[in-house]
Amino acid sequence: MSTFSTNEYTPAEGLLIRIVDNDEVKTLDYQEATAEHQRSLWWGTAVGYRAMQAAAKALSQEKLWSRDNLTVVSGHPGPGVLDSLNFVTGCNDNDRLTVMQNPNCVNRCNSEMKFEWWVSDGKQTAHVSLREDFVPEEFYQLIDRNVYDEKRDDDDQLFELYKVNLSSRIWVAPLEENFSVEFLAPLEKGEIPAGHAWSEVTA
Repeated sequence: MSTFSTNEYTPAEGLLIRIVDNDEVKTLDYQEATAEHQRSLWWGTAVGYRAMQAAAKALSQEKLWSRDNLTVVSGHPGPGVLDSLNFVTGCNDNDRLTVMQNPNCVNRCNSEMKFEWWVSDGKQTAHVSLREDFVPEEFYQLIDRNVYDEKRDDDDQLFELYKVNLSSRIWVAPLEENFSVEFLAPLEKGEIPAGHAWSEVTA
C-alpha cells in the first residue's frame, strides 16, 4: 500500500480536508459538506467539519491520515455534526461511529452535550475539544427551552441568529485558537473514552 507524506499533501487548509481512502487521496470541500444542510444545520455542520480539520492535522504528523480503521466517538448528537463527521471520515457508513449521550439528552441537543470528539486511527486517538467559552451560555439556554417545552415567542429567531454567528466565527480564527487536541491511546470500535461513562448509542 502506498503512503502519502505530509510533505506532499496538506491535511487541512482553508475549506479543504485531505484524507486517504482506498489508497487514493481525496480532497474534500466544506461547501460539499453543507450541500445537504442549508440554514438550520449550518452551525453543527461547521463545527463538526472544523473539528475534523483539527483531527486531520493531528493524525497526519508523519503521513496523511486514512479512513482505513478510523473509529470516531462524538460527544455531540446533532445531525449536522454527525453528517460532517461521516462526510470526512466515512465513520457512520462503515459502522464505526459512536454517539455519546447523557441520560437527559435523548438523541437531542441540549446544554449537557459536549463539543468533543475522539478520532482513533488504530495507533492513537486525537481527542478534539472546542474551546470551552466559544459557545455562549445564552445559546444553551435557548436549546434547553426548546427541548423542555419552555420556548418563548422570539426564541426561534434568536436561535437562528446565534447559529449564523457561531458558524461565521468558527472560520475566522485559526484552528489552534478554537480547538485543543490531546493524544490518547487508541479506541476500539464502540469503546467509550475513559471517564465518560454516559449511556451510548451507535449511530
